Amino acid sequence: MTPLRTGDDLANALVASSLASSRAPSPTRLEPPPVPTRRKRGHSHKLSFSRTPSPAKVGMLHTLRNYDGASSSESEDDKHPYRKHQKKRLIRKHPNKHHEGERKRWRDAITERERKRYEGVWAANKGLYYSFTYQEQTLLRQQPDHPKVQELQAAVNDQVSNIVARDIWSRSRLPQPTLEMVWDLVDHDSVGRLQKEEFVVGMWLIDQRLKGRKLPVKVTESVWASVRSIGIKVRKKA
Repeated sequence: MTPLRTGDDLANALVASSLASSRAPSPTRLEPPPVPTRRKRGHSHKLSFSRTPSPAKVGMLHTLRNYDGASSSESEDDKHPYRKHQKKRLIRKHPNKHHEGERKRWRDAITERERKRYEGVWAANKGLYYSFTYQEQTLLRQQPDHPKVQELQAAVNDQVSNIVARDIWSRSRLPQPTLEMVWDLVDHDSVGRLQKEEFVVGMWLIDQRLKGRKLPVKVTESVWASVRSIGIKVRKKA
């Protein structure tokens, strides 16, 4: 190592040493060793104080709406300045839905239009292919001049026989047991023939069954009253 003779040599040596120290790599920093983990110990009542208690859990609300939300919304709608000009939504009624109070119940009367239509069928088929019972045949044969015989012969002309009624009613394509039930509901005399009112009510019951209604256990008196003819007296002008 050469000795420094002048001031310039000393200054150059200082600059060189400072540059060398700045360019030299810094020594690596040693990381501290990791903190050892605490071993888990068995649960004991004596160590309960070493653990801080967890905060109480607060359950979530079921809904974010207020309980008085409906009333508040109604009050806001009432205060709206253009509320009365808004159009109301019309909800269409579904054809397959019904309310219990609005369901169509079994009608207890025959309309005048229905009665006239059934009476037309009766007028076209009365007095055809009728037959007498064994008791009626005996009365006709033994007492032909008896007043009951004359009444019987007059009544037969206004009645519909069971053969004709079965032919007409079978056109509805209802099962045979259903037609027999209709016959039992309207047949009062059990002579194989139906009177005018009985035939009309039977036709009405068949139409009601075709509309999906069940047959009643008994025909109500209001139905019979709706088919009975009401006599009206008309005065003749002199």
